[in-house]
Amino acid sequence: MPLFHQQTKHSFSSVRKNAFFLDWRTQPKSFKTYPHFFPRFNIDEYPALKDLNLIAGITFEKHYPDGDYYLRTVPSAGGLYPCEVYIQLRGIKGMISGIYHYEPHTRQLALIHEIGKDGIESYLPNASKRSGLSFLFSAAYFRSSWKYQDRSIRYILLDTGHQLGSLYAALCVMGRESCVEFDFDKIALNDAFGFRNDEMSLAFLAEKQETTKSNQSITALKQKFTYVAPCDYLEENSFIKDAYKASALYSDKPLYLPSFFLNIPQEQLREAILKRRSIRAFKGEMIEAETLHTITKDLFDFALSHGINIYYTLHRVTKTPQGVYKNGTLLKKGDFQERSKYLSLEQNIGGMSAVTFYFTSSEVTKYQKTTILCGFIAHIIYLRCELLSIGCSGIGAYYDDETKQFLETSDNILYLLAIGR
Repeated sequence: MPLFHQQTKHSFSSVRKNAFFLDWRTQPKSFKTYPHFFPRFNIDEYPALKDLNLIAGITFEKHYPDGDYYLRTVPSAGGLYPCEVYIQLRGIKGMISGIYHYEPHTRQLALIHEIGKDGIESYLPNASKRSGLSFLFSAAYFRSSWKYQDRSIRYILLDTGHQLGSLYAALCVMGRESCVEFDFDKIALNDAFGFRNDEMSLAFLAEKQETTKSNQSITALKQKFTYVAPCDYLEENSFIKDAYKASALYSDKPLYLPSFFLNIPQEQLREAILKRRSIRAFKGEMIEAETLHTITKDLFDFALSHGINIYYTLHRVTKTPQGVYKNGTLLKKGDFQERSKYLSLEQNIGGMSAVTFYFTSSEVTKYQKTTILCGFIAHIIYLRCELLSIGCSGIGAYYDDETKQFLETSDNILYLLAIGR
């Protein structure tokens, strides 16, 4: 396993020895905003961009004496939202071809660079011109490390996976197919975007291109972008920066995403995206076996094709034995509710669920991709649960080695997810 994964494990003793006081007054801001002189475009005014706010838009506001808190279409560990979204538009009617920064709090795109023969494509193995919409995801790691310290290297990858899932679902509503790429020169692109050491590019997604499109090659971005701080202040973390650089570059093929929401009406999916929430507690009620099958349909095969195993403890599902399962196959019968609760850092949600999933992998070289895809799969489950009126919640904190021992696997434990009523 990557050394940084090993060094960020939780154990019964570590979570008690490493406890620290968190002053919520010092939380860094969770929105990056370019200066006022960058041109802005209201998404709602352009038909070609309809529903683009589904990717990470504000769905609910909470106002407190110490400040405002915003819920978005995408979940985030601790509600810290480290992800930023940049959108390259090329050949969109009524829009300047260029690279934009998405501002969820204003529902606007800020134009940061006009493109011609240059573009993000240059940093990918296939530098051919991409028309339509292309997206770059980055993470402002301090928003997460402010609370989760070194283990934030895991959270920013999982959050990126959820952001990828949110974008994928939004494109499904928009009737667009998509292709994800993890193999690109992230370090060079970070420099071109002016990220310095406080923001990190992680994944790229583009609309699926027609085979008749031109193979015109695109050149590197013709100028380095203006640096804009993603947080109002920064406490650097060399552990996270080193872990990112050690795992950022690897060879991989483009990933054409399958139809996970086939036969779901677009309006119904749109509503699920907007209503999705992370549940905080379960009543401990049963769910139907057919419901579980619908929630997991095609996901085991997709996960396995990318080196991910999905274990789960089944607690409350009709017509199905309690026990430990792996990729849909029963491994061991028994009531493991208390064990699931304990492994989830003793959170009730891990044991009161109908099912608690454990995403695992032995992948080392493509650790970033694998962890991001765990978050992506979890997001598909989130939305399918919402469509079926089932509660769902991600669990990023767990006892690593004890979970491995319980599941009897040598895989790394990358993420937990609980569903139920």
